[in-house]
Amino acid sequence: MDNHAEGQEFAKARAISRLDWPTPEMLAAARRARGKAVREMTVAFGRWLKTRVAEHLFAVGLGRSKARPAQARIANRR
Repeated sequence: MDNHAEGQEFAKARAISRLDWPTPEMLAAARRARGKAVREMTVAFGRWLKTRVAEHLFAVGLGRSKARPAQARIANRR
C-alpha cells in the first residue's frame, strides 16, 4: 500500500510515550473550563427558576390558583 506509513502495522507493540498524556497545564485548563460551564448552567437554571416562581406568584396574586389551559381554535366542520 502506497499510502501506509512505515512501522504502523496492527500487530506491532507500541511503547507508551510521554507525549500520549495531557500536561498538567492542559488538565488545569480543562478543570477550569468544566467549572465555568457548571457555574454558567447553575446561574441560567437559577434565573429560569426565579422567572417561573415569579410567574406562579403573579398568577396566584390575581386570584387564579393555577394557570388557565390554552384554548385551541377548532375549525368548522362541513
